[in-house]
Amino acid sequence: MTNQDHVAPGVGLPETKAALALRELPRPLVAVMSSGFFGFFAHAGFLQALGDLGVEPQAYAGASSGALVAAYAAGGLAPGGMLELFKGLSRRDFWDPLPPAKMLKSLLKAGRGQTGYLRGLAFQRLLEQTLPCPTFEACPKGCLMVALDLAGGGRAVLTQGPLAPAVRASGAVPLLFAAVELDGGLMVDGGLVDKAPLTAAVEHFGARSLVVHWLPSASLERPPLAFLHKRLSPLALQSQAVDLARQQHYLDQLALLRRQGIQVLEVKGLGLPRPGPRRLERGAEAFAAARRQTLATLAPGV
Repeated sequence: MTNQDHVAPGVGLPETKAALALRELPRPLVAVMSSGFFGFFAHAGFLQALGDLGVEPQAYAGASSGALVAAYAAGGLAPGGMLELFKGLSRRDFWDPLPPAKMLKSLLKAGRGQTGYLRGLAFQRLLEQTLPCPTFEACPKGCLMVALDLAGGGRAVLTQGPLAPAVRASGAVPLLFAAVELDGGLMVDGGLVDKAPLTAAVEHFGARSLVVHWLPSASLERPPLAFLHKRLSPLALQSQAVDLARQQHYLDQLALLRRQGIQVLEVKGLGLPRPGPRRLERGAEAFAAARRQTLATLAPGV
């Protein structure tokens, strides 16, 4: 345990030149959080570190788990409050497959008409009960998230209307969660089309600075050709190829914005603990590790 772990959420750390420089970044400043399976604990830790350094974004943007944290942050919930909320979750709070009879009927129809194992209704109810604000418009800070619209054939940038269905849509991982009907479209996980919505944040908020928390896909933290040694190698290859394509799209956005003079600070969440639906107990560890990593990246020596 480091000295940073002994600092309670909301309590500032000693000043450094790097920390002071962060507060001088051109405004508007937007915090952007990437997709990442059950990455919401880590994103909350990232935001806690920004608070430790006295950095207050004017808006929040995200995809999938990043969209979830953006909605809570824009609504005014502090990172420490997010941690307590997330720690109180259990699998039954969001795990809602079809009833057995309907599941059997779906299987007999070879899955026709079924878009995911989990309906996502329990997740939406949880959001409706816990989000600080019911709509984008009611949030004290700006909020943006992205989803992939299968009906429209491209990225959907979500910035208005009810928050809970938008967060659900942005995090609707194909196969796991059912696609979400929203605004005339059929939405799935925004991380598929825009792992971290950098250009959307600049275009919508007029951002002049971005602070980005980027969580790598699990396949990209393994050696490049490790999939050749796994069972079902073709499936592992397909997964890694998609992850690489998403990463390249992110890197292309990053390079474009920097050429345009937008200041972008990155915190890469490498090697963090990975919670999951059966490993929620690792969440607090992920929060603390992301907080330490963010401080070490943005303000070395703190």
